[in-house]
Amino acid sequence: MLSFLSCLTMRIGQLCHATLSSSDEPTLIEELFEYFSEKYFSVRFEEYNYQNISVNSGGLLSAQAVIIAFFLGLIIAAGIAMFQKRTLGDLVRALDRENANEPGRAMTLEQLGLIRNSAIKQDLRHGTALRRVVRCVEEQEYLAVMAERKAAFEANKENIEKKWKEIPFQYDFYNHHFYIPAELMFGADVHFNKKGSNPLVFAFTIVLFVVVASLVCYLLPEMLQLADNFVGMLKG
Repeated sequence: MLSFLSCLTMRIGQLCHATLSSSDEPTLIEELFEYFSEKYFSVRFEEYNYQNISVNSGGLLSAQAVIIAFFLGLIIAAGIAMFQKRTLGDLVRALDRENANEPGRAMTLEQLGLIRNSAIKQDLRHGTALRRVVRCVEEQEYLAVMAERKAAFEANKENIEKKWKEIPFQYDFYNHHFYIPAELMFGADVHFNKKGSNPLVFAFTIVLFVVVASLVCYLLPEMLQLADNFVGMLKG
């Protein structure tokens, strides 16, 4: 999650910098973004007298963009977490409710009443959140057969210069069965627990992050001034 947040923050920072530095005629969204960023998220280094710390105009823009990007990254991460708990977590809770904790007790999405949940199907196909804990009986059987065929292919000397071609498994959500291994069930329940994922809580989180980001932008120059004074005292 930390690596994801770091990459997300960097990417948002680049987008913010591109928006603020654009020389083209600004759009309404860009004008609104610039207005609110200047009013509530300005990092006013120019109002302070730094004797030992060098802060240029590029540093001012970078500090503002990084702070905004970091808190936007936190908000997006919180939104993803809420989506996983409330939407993708429906499959985990359904499997737990039906005690589908071994291949013999596996069930289809149709049996679980989730056949219309496109988010769950998409994540099982291409995502990682559910695939960390949810297992498909037919997929495991398919992979076992493919592993045997690959071993036989590589053991054949006639294929020494040939390359084994992997054929991806295709899900049939009406007929394929899913379960969560018993040893993973508790962790899955905790990870996908709906507690704290209420949309109102998420809205409050957004407001809190916006307020904190504004405070950080406001206090950063003062904190640098204190650091500058401390460096000056050491030089003494």
